[in-house]
Amino acid sequence: MTVSDPLRASAWARPLALACTGLLLGLTQGFGLYLVSNNLSAIQGSLGATAAEASWLVTAYFATALSSTLLLTKVRLHFGLRPFAIGGLLLFLLVSALHLLTDDLVSALAVRAALGIAAAPLSTLAIYYMMEALPQRLAPVALLAGFACLQLPGPLSRVVSPDLLEIGRWHGLFLLDVALALISLAAIAALPLSPQPRRPAFDRGDLLAFPLYAVGLALLCVTISQGRLQWWTDSPWLGECLVGAIVCIGLYVLVDLNRAQPLLDLRWLAQPYLLRFVVAVLLFRIVLSEQTVAVVGLLTVLGQSNEQMRWLFLLASAGLLSGFVLALVVAVKRGAPLLSVLAVAMVLVAAWLDSDATAISRPEQFWLSQTLLSAGLGLFFSASLLQGFGPVLREGGQHMVSFLAAFSGAQFLGSLMGSAWINTLVAQRQTAHFAALAQHLAIGDPMVTRRLAELAGSVARWVNDPAAHAQQGLSLLNQQLQRESFVLAYNDVFLCTAVTAAAMLLWLSVLAWRGMRRQADAAATP
Repeated sequence: MTVSDPLRASAWARPLALACTGLLLGLTQGFGLYLVSNNLSAIQGSLGATAAEASWLVTAYFATALSSTLLLTKVRLHFGLRPFAIGGLLLFLLVSALHLLTDDLVSALAVRAALGIAAAPLSTLAIYYMMEALPQRLAPVALLAGFACLQLPGPLSRVVSPDLLEIGRWHGLFLLDVALALISLAAIAALPLSPQPRRPAFDRGDLLAFPLYAVGLALLCVTISQGRLQWWTDSPWLGECLVGAIVCIGLYVLVDLNRAQPLLDLRWLAQPYLLRFVVAVLLFRIVLSEQTVAVVGLLTVLGQSNEQMRWLFLLASAGLLSGFVLALVVAVKRGAPLLSVLAVAMVLVAAWLDSDATAISRPEQFWLSQTLLSAGLGLFFSASLLQGFGPVLREGGQHMVSFLAAFSGAQFLGSLMGSAWINTLVAQRQTAHFAALAQHLAIGDPMVTRRLAELAGSVARWVNDPAAHAQQGLSLLNQQLQRESFVLAYNDVFLCTAVTAAAMLLWLSVLAWRGMRRQADAAATP
């Protein structure tokens, strides 16, 4: 070994350690969210809750997470990066450990709401560690790597959760969180980031503006997430929450527009290109709910568990990583605008492939489509970050807080709106398909009579009463009708997703073409 070899190794040691720490922080933050949201059906039994009651665990997390990104970004700017890192991770560790002590729904809701606040610093730290791991000229690569770490736990949580639930059910999920938080705390203590400049980030007017902002977003989150479960027109309190959200957000806007140091620079966010950016992120998040809600919902109806979907989500994880890698190649060769077009095209193809599912479909039939969909997610994240973050950096970073709040808000709200839209559409279409199928089944029809006899005969060895045979046969036929109507309803969802993606593809293609024309005209101008 030459003398330069140890020097070369030591030069690579710190960047590699920084990158590993960023990955660790991203996984810690992501698992804290997805391990619960992807396992509600298993958790509700441990807490003695119904499905509707368990859904509040997700609502509680998002209600606080929506506004905490803004608050904690200001905390970092005001108090400095290292106190922010240590304090944020200690808070996350404390709240994760509290999960191990919760055995009822009320305490679990309080802890989930606290975790929504505690998890926000980890996403910021994951990105900072990635950006320090790479040279300044590779800042876009580091940014994409940081966000890739935050997205990866989504599919991976379904891979690891069966074993964690087997270890300790509800508490087993959080053994991993606590372990990752402890390792992360050791990592950031041993490998501190370079000091960042501090500046005053709070104003006296924030005492009025932030509560209006936070309460408005929390009420909006409750309305969106609970609307389908409580049903939109059957629960007057949902309307009251929506009115409260509109009033609080409206008052916040009035307050902030008349302040010298607002929470968010609303006038800057109102620029046309930023509005298009936020709308595109929101719509794409809604479309991507096909994977997290529609495909998982269909396979659950067909009797598939997370254990049986492991390979599906392993491939989805690989697709997500490949999407981020492909994004770097395409961005260098063709520019960021084409990434959005390619991403939506992938989602369109994936949704069209899924739209012919049947009652005998299994996870293997979705391997290709969901890998494509995950790759599209990686591409679109890359496109949105490169197109939105670039202008922020060119302007000196003074609008960083506003950009991050808008970006994270669009992500969270898009996920909630996508879930609400898909579940509402499935409920409506399933009812319609069940009625259409049932009206063609007359008891006197010879084919129906034969099918009922076959179903009744299948339980004859366990039930001796002939009348009970017939009742069981009717029950089994009804179950089959329910299953078929759900399959048809999910196919309708996949088709609607494909149509939405096609409309987005046309819109983003026009925007990309106009952007390239402006660049060409600017280059041709002497």
